[in-house]
Amino acid sequence: MITNTVASIAQEIYEEMGEPDDFSIAAIAAWVRRNIGGLGNLLNNSYNINSSTLEITPNLGDIEKYIFKKMYSIYFFDIKIKSGASLAMVDFTSIKDDFGSVQKLNTNEVLKSFYQIRQQEYKELKDLSVKYVINSTSPIQVAGDDTIPGDYSSERDALYNIRTIYNGG
Repeated sequence: MITNTVASIAQEIYEEMGEPDDFSIAAIAAWVRRNIGGLGNLLNNSYNINSSTLEITPNLGDIEKYIFKKMYSIYFFDIKIKSGASLAMVDFTSIKDDFGSVQKLNTNEVLKSFYQIRQQEYKELKDLSVKYVINSTSPIQVAGDDTIPGDYSSERDALYNIRTIYNGG
């Protein structure tokens, strides 16, 4: 089984998110296809999707997949926050009648919790991507030879030592 296809990554995300009822593997796969360029921008890399096999090249390693899943997690919480904001317009908190009662959660508190989780996920994504880019870079050129010791004469030290000149030496 090829693990670097859009479908396999969408399946992994779906399973790791706890198989939510309001998202499908197909919807996640569409998100993966739309956002592979964003992953490339974030990691200073270029990823492509083969249109016939839907395979991602170059292959995503575990770290790249983890960062991509963080990106999806942020998207997931953005959707939850946006859908929850429409619920905040409802102004009842509890309803009681002869047969029972219904109590509504405080939507603002739920939205605050979602927002805090989203902020934490964003901070982790930012930290991960910066560390990834730093660890994956290498110097373009190493110039000079710092292994040859210099040869300094005592005359040169006397000429360029300011204390010697001003102290009459």
